[in-house]
Amino acid sequence: MAAPASDPITRQSRIVRRLRRLFRYERAGAFARRPAETAWLLIARRAELMVELSGIERRRRDARVPPSPELRDAVGELAAEVALSRTYGETLAAGLGAELRARRGETAPSGLRGEGGGRLLGSG
Repeated sequence: MAAPASDPITRQSRIVRRLRRLFRYERAGAFARRPAETAWLLIARRAELMVELSGIERRRRDARVPPSPELRDAVGELAAEVALSRTYGETLAAGLGAELRARRGETAPSGLRGEGGGRLLGSG
C-alpha cells in the first residue's frame, strides 16, 4: 500500500521530482518561450519548493529518519539535472556575454563586422 501524501518522506520525494522537472523545463528552453511574467513565476515556485524541501529535510535529519531508497534516487536524479542546468546556464551566459561584447565593439574585427564596431558590414 502506498504511503499517504502527508508522509514527510513521500512529500519530500514529490518535491524533489517537481524540482527536477522545473530544472529540466528551463534547460529545454521552455522558460524562454513563455512570457517573462510566467518564467519569473516558475522561478519563484522553484525557490518556494527548495525552501520547503530544506525544512522537511531538516526535520527528517533532526528525527534521525533515514532517507528512503526512492528519495535517495530522486535526489540523485535532481543533482544530475541541476548539474546539466548549470552547464546550460553557463553556456547561455557566455554566449550572451560574447554577443554583448561584439555589439559594444569590444572585439577585434572579424571580417564580418567593420572596425570592431559591432555592426555587420553593409548594414548601415
